[in-house]
Amino acid sequence: MNLVPAGKAATYLALLRAIESNRPENKRLFYDPFAKLFLPSSLRLVEKLSHVPFLNSFIAWFIDRNWKGALTCCSARTRLVDVMIENTIHDEGVNQVIVFGAGYDSRALRLKTKKRIQFVEIDHPSFQAEKREILDRNWRRNGREAMVNYVPVDFETQDLDNVITQIFQQGHYKTMFVWEGVTNNLTAPFATRAFDYFKSFRPGTIIVFTYVDKEMLDKPEKFTGAVSVTKLLRRNNEFWNFGIDPAGIKEFLASYNMELLYNLDTPAFRRMYFGDDAADMKGYEFYRVAMARVR
Repeated sequence: MNLVPAGKAATYLALLRAIESNRPENKRLFYDPFAKLFLPSSLRLVEKLSHVPFLNSFIAWFIDRNWKGALTCCSARTRLVDVMIENTIHDEGVNQVIVFGAGYDSRALRLKTKKRIQFVEIDHPSFQAEKREILDRNWRRNGREAMVNYVPVDFETQDLDNVITQIFQQGHYKTMFVWEGVTNNLTAPFATRAFDYFKSFRPGTIIVFTYVDKEMLDKPEKFTGAVSVTKLLRRNNEFWNFGIDPAGIKEFLASYNMELLYNLDTPAFRRMYFGDDAADMKGYEFYRVAMARVR
């Protein structure tokens, strides 16, 4: 099991972010100009068509019809995690953001923080190399250099403490981990090993992570649209293996010496960013965003 499987899931998420980024400026929840760079030729046409407002709406309708809630959940959760990062940098004095299982995440490049932040991206070696090659081939920073350290890790064969240099734990760093869209892809031993690694950082370290309701893994029929999600994953030989019971997440985190700060489900963060329109948005109710702090 790789730290992040270099499969279709990361590509689909890049497509969803690209579609949201192509909505009218006064309506989109965020702007990710890098997402389209990671799309294969089979999806580039969809991205190009989504620049046209009425086609963007049609594409969003089509996605929602087939994968209920995927686009609105992705858009709202991306905006939420962006805001969490920006607010935590400002309020907590964070100066190091470690994107754990970075995939096609480009926050190190697109977020405009008021102070200089060191970003660290941790991912599987082959996936990370592909991402860096795509960025180098397609993009120039135009004067704004992001401080990004790339750390390749094969989570199946390497121990995090042995691979990731302890320089990232030095006392002058106030660290925030971002672990988005990853936990559900890992088997339980690998997922829990990551929480063990997080708790090794100094007290006050912040972790933002997404997870799925554990019940969804065994009974997807209980959640709107979850059956179609599992079928899509299965067709691509990818599976969601790890979930957490939302009712027991405080105790789960406490076992790793962490305290829960926020635990928001999809309906909650859709309301935050789509307002009254969120009342008609269904699907992905099993998906959650949490924030915790090392004690």
